[in-house]
Amino acid sequence: MHRKIKVWVGLLGTLLALGLFSALLVPLAPGMSGKARLTAQANETGLRSAFRHWIADHESAGGDRNVQFALGWSKGLSRELTEAQGLARLDLVEGSAQVTIDGLKPGDWDVWMVENRPGGSALPEAGDRMQRLGRVTAGTGTARLAARLELGFFSRFHVDQMVVTRAGQRPENAGVLFGSPDLFQRLYTKGRTRPINLQTGHTPVLASLFGPAAANAATPFDLIDPLVAQGADLFFNETFGGNGRTCGTCHPSDNNFTIDPRYIATLPSNDPLFVAETDPNLSQNFENPQLMRAVGLVLENVDGFDDLQHKFVLRGVPHTLALLNSRGRQVGSPNPPAERLGWSGDGAPGAGTIRDFAVGAITQHFTRTLNRVPGTDFRVPTNDELDALAAFQLSLGRQADVDLPNMVFRSPIVNRGKAIFINDDPTTGAAGRCQRCHFNAGANIIPLAPNTIGTENANFNIGVELLPDHPADLIAPGARPKDGGFGRGPNPNGGFGNGRFNTPVLVEAADTGPFFHNNAADTIEEAVAFYNSDAFKNAFGNSLPGGTIHLENTQVEAVAALLRVLNALENIRSSSAMDQAVYDVKDKDDQVGPVLELAAHDTSDAIRVLSERSLHPEAVAKLKEAYAKELEAKDEASRPRRNDLIVEILALKAGARSDMLVSP
Repeated sequence: MHRKIKVWVGLLGTLLALGLFSALLVPLAPGMSGKARLTAQANETGLRSAFRHWIADHESAGGDRNVQFALGWSKGLSRELTEAQGLARLDLVEGSAQVTIDGLKPGDWDVWMVENRPGGSALPEAGDRMQRLGRVTAGTGTARLAARLELGFFSRFHVDQMVVTRAGQRPENAGVLFGSPDLFQRLYTKGRTRPINLQTGHTPVLASLFGPAAANAATPFDLIDPLVAQGADLFFNETFGGNGRTCGTCHPSDNNFTIDPRYIATLPSNDPLFVAETDPNLSQNFENPQLMRAVGLVLENVDGFDDLQHKFVLRGVPHTLALLNSRGRQVGSPNPPAERLGWSGDGAPGAGTIRDFAVGAITQHFTRTLNRVPGTDFRVPTNDELDALAAFQLSLGRQADVDLPNMVFRSPIVNRGKAIFINDDPTTGAAGRCQRCHFNAGANIIPLAPNTIGTENANFNIGVELLPDHPADLIAPGARPKDGGFGRGPNPNGGFGNGRFNTPVLVEAADTGPFFHNNAADTIEEAVAFYNSDAFKNAFGNSLPGGTIHLENTQVEAVAALLRVLNALENIRSSSAMDQAVYDVKDKDDQVGPVLELAAHDTSDAIRVLSERSLHPEAVAKLKEAYAKELEAKDEASRPRRNDLIVEILALKAGARSDMLVSP
């Protein structure tokens, strides 16, 4: 386990040192060396591109005159349970603020702004700078606050967090609602407050976003690499003073950033994943070791820690690939959460951003005791650490969705699967209607207007909780409570929430099972077949225009074949990028070998997802040969010989891709 962690951190270290981190993020350009390709496309990575688009959208909406903080309850940190939520809008130029809050219990409440001290945690603490913005009185409607501060106030006070407390209480000991900016807002603000780099001529927003100012930066985005590399180190190595777990404990790099029963069975008994079996302080109400090992489920107190024995759910571990494409909140849906994260779409506390997700995960999974006291049972990250963790996670995997309608496959079965996947009209033949909620095999709903890109992730109740004979219920009857999904209100059918769950990406699905929030399906074929079930029909299917979904077994196999091939193509893209990144690189600190080892993991995944259904045996043969050469190149001391092997590997993978895909 630790060796694999070092592989990934070593990979990032190597790519950072060589200026090659972008090799993981951009498409391959045939016929170009890693260095040449990087020179041509260094600024075109998805994370940087997404940030550029965010800046344009933000500035068109007012920029520093319209900085928003979603306000929400935070499990383990809020001092009382509430379903209240709000939104604060700051005008950093004029020095004013507008706050609206719904759902507060009647009474008086104070709204605070907090600037965390350098090096301190991202929570309000003694020693932080705090400014009370004003007081609101909550009744039956929306509580509103308008405040004006002196001109230039926000040039002297940098808001890291908004906190709502009972009147007369302070944020460090009585916070009820919390809100903090997302990663892009923090980077934008950080860039705006740094002086312009006169040598490069870049604006401060773009010149110093992702690390210390560099006088000779080649591009506005070069400094993203230190932030991502720091995030990787934290993700895999930092325990935050807790029980020994890291983020990589449940999201290991050598298993596609998720865990499943097969992978769990390979871990040693002293792995931090099993602290509930080895630490008496966590032996009750922290995990269900039996169901973790048998079904891959982990315990989550998504609705609060006030009743640990009864108030919990058991969920699979979602992978962290392609988050950049799947976190967008559906227009008109509640805010918070500001970003769709976790199986229920409200997996992050407070404002509901990916930065907040880390605070929630540490509070839930890293604690030394069930008291979960910050500073005693774990260390809350600093704001800079939360930025780094968010940047690393958003950089993982694909940085853009595929263009599925224009993809032409070699296999008639896969092309048929594509047609069924896209078809939304059952009167024209088999209609899987998958594209409606998984636009371009991603996680977003189909665009509502022509020529727009699907960026909104939606929640649905598709009836997975209604399935009979869940494996966990057969193994440990009564141990798995109803999971109510999004929200914290009591659900009439059991649990807490409105019964809706988040839509996951599909390109990476075939090698990241089991499937659904409760690991109810073991194979991608079972997951596709679920939409024929009575559980789906009774919960959602009858509301579909034109009737419910019905696919024959052969059609289920065709759709699943499409998803397997898409998965294998992504494996080839990812592993080829890593192979190419170390071409003609001097092996410093013995890191080139680990890069190739990690690439081989992806190649192996492609072999497996195709072989399990005997898809494209000619491509599988090429991939097996490429895999063997990757293992050979990993241990090859001669750089010329290793370069020759990499050229052969890339050619084999290009051939395998061509065996599966005609265009694009």
